Amino acid sequence: MLIISLLLLGGIYFWLLHYTHHDEALIVPDLYGLSIDEANNLLEENQMKLVVTDTLAYDPDLPKYAIREQNPEAKSQVKSGRKIYVKINAGEYRKVKVPKVRGITLRQAKATLQAVGLKVGKVETKPYFAEVVLEVIHGKDTLRQGDKLPLNSVIKLVVGSGEEEFKADTLAVDSLNISSVPKEQIIE
Repeated sequence: MLIISLLLLGGIYFWLLHYTHHDEALIVPDLYGLSIDEANNLLEENQMKLVVTDTLAYDPDLPKYAIREQNPEAKSQVKSGRKIYVKINAGEYRKVKVPKVRGITLRQAKATLQAVGLKVGKVETKPYFAEVVLEVIHGKDTLRQGDKLPLNSVIKLVVGSGEEEFKADTLAVDSLNISSVPKEQIIE
């Protein structure tokens, strides 16, 4: 019985060594910056499998959909058939909504736009009685609140110069159509 048990345990031990490829290790290649197809081909040559797990925020220093992170890390030792999990670079910046900036000062508008991830480029002035933002422009398009742009987009602001006089004639008594107020109560 003892001999049969020892033979059985020895057989299981050697079978496990063969089955688990004990003392057999492969080195994980560095996949950073490679396209998914290039990485997949490289891993297949090394008897490993590629699994894409996530897309990370866009990094303009890398090509679209290039590998940015991998697990296990490069130069780690693994067994054949191991899955290598990767995270890839997004294809473009995420979109952000243009906040309400019309009617506020240039300083407030810059802070508001920067807070959502947009950049202020050129600032033009236009004759207007108040020093507030009049228009928000990206390329040739005039933007409205809620329009979407890629993160880090550069926009142009048109701001009032504050040098134009306020035209009070639009509030003249004749244009208000006030018939029920006696003339002596109207201040001109």
